[in-house]
Amino acid sequence: MFDAICRQALIDLALNAVAVAAAAGDGSNEELDLAEALLAIHPPLARPAAAFVTIYVADQLRGCLGELGAETPLARVVARCSWRAARFDSRFEPIQCDELGEVRVKISVLGPLRTIDGPDDIRIGRDGLLIEHAARRGLLLPEVAADHGWDAPAFLAQLYRKAGIAPHIPLEQCRLRAFHTELIDSLGVAQI
Repeated sequence: MFDAICRQALIDLALNAVAVAAAAGDGSNEELDLAEALLAIHPPLARPAAAFVTIYVADQLRGCLGELGAETPLARVVARCSWRAARFDSRFEPIQCDELGEVRVKISVLGPLRTIDGPDDIRIGRDGLLIEHAARRGLLLPEVAADHGWDAPAFLAQLYRKAGIAPHIPLEQCRLRAFHTELIDSLGVAQI
Protein backbone atom coordinates (compact mmCIF):
# COMPACT_ATOMS: atom_id res chain seq x y z
CA MET A 1 0.00 0.00 0.00
CA PHE A 2 1.08 3.53 -0.73
CA ASP A 3 1.10 6.21 1.93
CA ALA A 4 -1.10 9.30 1.63
CA ILE A 5 1.71 11.40 0.15
CA CYS A 6 2.39 8.90 -2.66
CA ARG A 7 -1.32 8.44 -3.36
CA GLN A 8 -1.77 12.21 -3.66
CA ALA A 9 1.31 12.46 -5.89
CA LEU A 10 -0.14 9.81 -8.22
CA ILE A 11 -3.51 11.58 -8.38
CA ASP A 12 -1.80 14.91 -9.10
CA LEU A 13 0.31 13.24 -11.78
CA ALA A 14 -2.74 11.67 -13.43
CA LEU A 15 -4.75 14.90 -13.38
CA ASN A 16 -1.81 16.87 -14.77
CA ALA A 17 -1.27 14.31 -17.54
CA VAL A 18 -4.97 14.57 -18.47
CA ALA A 19 -4.62 18.37 -18.59
CA VAL A 20 -1.52 18.06 -20.79
CA ALA A 21 -3.40 15.73 -23.12
CA ALA A 22 -6.37 18.10 -23.34
CA ALA A 23 -4.16 21.13 -24.01
CA ALA A 24 -1.44 19.64 -26.19
CA GLY A 25 -3.35 17.13 -28.25
CA ASP A 26 -1.08 14.64 -29.99
CA GLY A 27 2.66 14.32 -29.76
CA SER A 28 3.56 15.71 -26.33
CA ASN A 29 5.91 14.00 -23.90
CA GLU A 30 5.27 16.51 -21.12
CA GLU A 31 3.34 13.87 -19.14
CA LEU A 32 6.47 11.73 -18.94
CA ASP A 33 8.51 14.72 -17.75
CA LEU A 34 6.02 15.05 -14.87
CA ALA A 35 6.58 11.39 -14.00
CA GLU A 36 10.35 11.72 -14.07
CA ALA A 37 10.20 14.53 -11.52
CA LEU A 38 8.21 12.32 -9.14
CA LEU A 39 10.58 9.37 -9.33
CA ALA A 40 13.31 11.20 -7.43
CA ILE A 41 10.96 12.70 -4.83
CA HIS A 42 8.86 9.59 -4.13
CA PRO A 43 10.98 6.40 -4.42
CA PRO A 44 7.97 4.02 -4.03
CA LEU A 45 6.63 5.40 -7.33
CA ALA A 46 9.75 4.10 -9.08
CA ARG A 47 8.67 0.51 -8.33
CA PRO A 48 7.63 -1.32 -11.50
CA ALA A 49 3.89 -1.98 -11.51
CA ALA A 50 0.93 -2.72 -13.73
CA ALA A 51 -1.85 -0.14 -13.51
CA PHE A 52 -5.01 1.20 -15.13
CA VAL A 53 -6.26 4.78 -15.12
CA THR A 54 -9.99 5.46 -15.36
CA ILE A 55 -11.19 8.95 -16.22
CA TYR A 56 -14.63 10.36 -15.48
CA VAL A 57 -16.05 13.72 -16.54
CA ALA A 58 -19.12 14.79 -14.57
CA ASP A 59 -19.38 11.22 -13.25
CA GLN A 60 -19.52 9.76 -16.77
CA LEU A 61 -16.84 7.28 -17.86
CA ARG A 62 -14.64 8.94 -20.48
CA GLY A 63 -11.58 6.73 -20.67
CA CYS A 64 -9.88 3.70 -19.18
CA LEU A 65 -6.54 2.37 -20.32
CA GLY A 66 -3.76 0.49 -18.60
CA GLU A 67 -0.63 -1.55 -18.84
CA LEU A 68 -0.40 -5.15 -17.64
CA GLY A 69 3.35 -5.48 -17.76
CA ALA A 70 5.08 -4.70 -14.49
CA GLU A 71 8.40 -3.64 -16.00
CA THR A 72 7.96 0.14 -15.95
CA PRO A 73 8.05 2.45 -12.91
CA LEU A 74 4.53 3.15 -11.65
CA ALA A 75 4.81 6.93 -12.07
CA ARG A 76 5.60 6.49 -15.78
CA VAL A 77 2.74 4.00 -16.22
CA VAL A 78 0.26 6.37 -14.56
CA ALA A 79 1.42 9.36 -16.62
CA ARG A 80 1.34 7.44 -19.90
CA CYS A 81 -2.03 5.77 -19.24
CA SER A 82 -3.64 9.02 -18.06
CA TRP A 83 -2.50 10.83 -21.18
CA ARG A 84 -3.54 8.00 -23.50
CA ALA A 85 -6.92 7.47 -21.82
CA ALA A 86 -7.66 11.19 -22.14
CA ARG A 87 -6.79 11.24 -25.86
CA PHE A 88 -6.99 7.77 -27.36
CA ASP A 89 -9.61 5.54 -25.72
CA SER A 90 -11.49 4.85 -28.96
CA ARG A 91 -14.78 4.39 -27.12
CA PHE A 92 -14.92 8.10 -26.17
CA GLU A 93 -14.26 11.59 -27.45
CA PRO A 94 -10.94 13.06 -26.22
CA ILE A 95 -11.06 15.12 -23.04
CA GLN A 96 -11.27 18.85 -23.79
CA CYS A 97 -9.79 21.75 -21.80
CA ASP A 98 -13.22 23.08 -20.85
CA GLU A 99 -13.98 19.72 -19.14
CA LEU A 100 -10.93 19.68 -16.86
CA GLY A 101 -12.81 21.14 -13.88
CA GLU A 102 -15.09 18.09 -13.84
CA VAL A 103 -12.41 15.40 -14.29
CA ARG A 104 -12.08 12.65 -11.70
CA VAL A 105 -9.47 9.89 -11.97
CA LYS A 106 -9.14 6.45 -10.45
CA ILE A 107 -5.81 4.66 -10.52
CA SER A 108 -5.89 0.89 -10.08
CA VAL A 109 -2.48 -0.52 -9.20
CA LEU A 110 -2.63 -4.22 -9.96
CA GLY A 111 -1.32 -6.89 -7.65
CA PRO A 112 0.05 -10.19 -8.94
CA LEU A 113 -2.03 -12.26 -11.34
CA ARG A 114 -3.10 -15.68 -10.06
CA THR A 115 -4.69 -18.48 -12.05
CA ILE A 116 -8.23 -19.45 -11.06
CA ASP A 117 -10.47 -22.27 -12.27
CA GLY A 118 -13.87 -20.64 -12.53
CA PRO A 119 -16.79 -18.83 -10.92
CA ASP A 120 -16.38 -20.51 -7.52
CA ASP A 121 -12.95 -18.86 -7.18
CA ILE A 122 -14.19 -15.32 -7.91
CA ARG A 123 -14.78 -12.87 -5.07
CA ILE A 124 -17.02 -10.07 -6.33
CA GLY A 125 -15.76 -6.63 -5.37
CA ARG A 126 -12.30 -7.95 -4.55
CA ASP A 127 -11.12 -9.75 -7.70
CA GLY A 128 -10.46 -8.25 -11.08
CA LEU A 129 -10.31 -10.73 -13.95
CA LEU A 130 -8.16 -11.25 -17.01
CA ILE A 131 -9.14 -13.83 -19.62
CA GLU A 132 -7.17 -14.97 -22.66
CA HIS A 133 -8.13 -17.28 -25.49
CA ALA A 134 -6.12 -17.56 -28.69
CA ALA A 135 -5.36 -13.95 -29.69
CA ARG A 136 -8.16 -12.46 -27.61
CA ARG A 137 -7.81 -10.91 -24.19
CA GLY A 138 -10.09 -8.96 -21.87
CA LEU A 139 -9.75 -7.41 -18.44
CA LEU A 140 -12.30 -6.04 -15.99
CA LEU A 141 -11.29 -4.27 -12.79
CA PRO A 142 -12.69 -5.45 -9.42
CA GLU A 143 -15.14 -2.58 -8.97
CA VAL A 144 -16.87 -3.22 -12.30
CA ALA A 145 -18.75 -6.31 -11.12
CA ALA A 146 -19.71 -4.71 -7.81
CA ASP A 147 -20.85 -1.46 -9.49
CA HIS A 148 -23.09 -3.40 -11.89
CA GLY A 149 -24.42 -5.87 -9.31
CA TRP A 150 -23.06 -8.89 -11.20
CA ASP A 151 -22.59 -12.30 -9.64
CA ALA A 152 -19.62 -14.46 -10.67
CA PRO A 153 -21.28 -16.04 -13.75
CA ALA A 154 -22.42 -12.62 -15.00
CA PHE A 155 -18.92 -11.22 -14.40
CA LEU A 156 -17.46 -14.03 -16.52
CA ALA A 157 -20.06 -13.50 -19.25
CA GLN A 158 -19.19 -9.81 -19.44
CA LEU A 159 -15.48 -10.66 -19.45
CA TYR A 160 -16.03 -13.01 -22.40
CA ARG A 161 -17.95 -10.23 -24.15
CA LYS A 162 -15.25 -7.65 -23.54
CA ALA A 163 -12.55 -10.02 -24.82
CA GLY A 164 -14.59 -10.89 -27.90
CA ILE A 165 -14.60 -14.58 -26.96
CA ALA A 166 -17.64 -16.48 -28.25
CA PRO A 167 -19.89 -17.56 -25.34
CA HIS A 168 -19.82 -21.20 -26.47
CA ILE A 169 -16.04 -21.47 -25.87
CA PRO A 170 -15.55 -23.55 -22.71
CA LEU A 171 -13.78 -21.81 -19.84
CA GLU A 172 -11.33 -24.73 -19.73
CA GLN A 173 -9.99 -23.59 -23.12
CA CYS A 174 -9.25 -20.12 -21.74
CA ARG A 175 -6.62 -18.81 -19.38
CA LEU A 176 -8.43 -17.11 -16.49
CA ARG A 177 -6.55 -15.08 -13.90
CA ALA A 178 -7.62 -12.90 -11.01
CA PHE A 179 -5.91 -9.99 -9.28
CA HIS A 180 -6.49 -7.45 -6.54
CA THR A 181 -5.91 -3.74 -6.88
CA GLU A 182 -5.03 -0.81 -4.72
CA LEU A 183 -7.57 1.76 -5.84
CA ILE A 184 -6.48 5.37 -5.63
CA ASP A 185 -9.36 7.75 -6.29
CA SER A 186 -9.20 11.52 -6.66
CA LEU A 187 -12.29 11.61 -4.39
CA GLY A 188 -10.68 9.39 -1.73
CA VAL A 189 -8.65 6.22 -1.42
CA ALA A 190 -9.83 2.65 -0.92
CA GLN A 191 -8.13 -0.74 -0.92
CA ILE A 192 -9.83 -3.42 -3.00
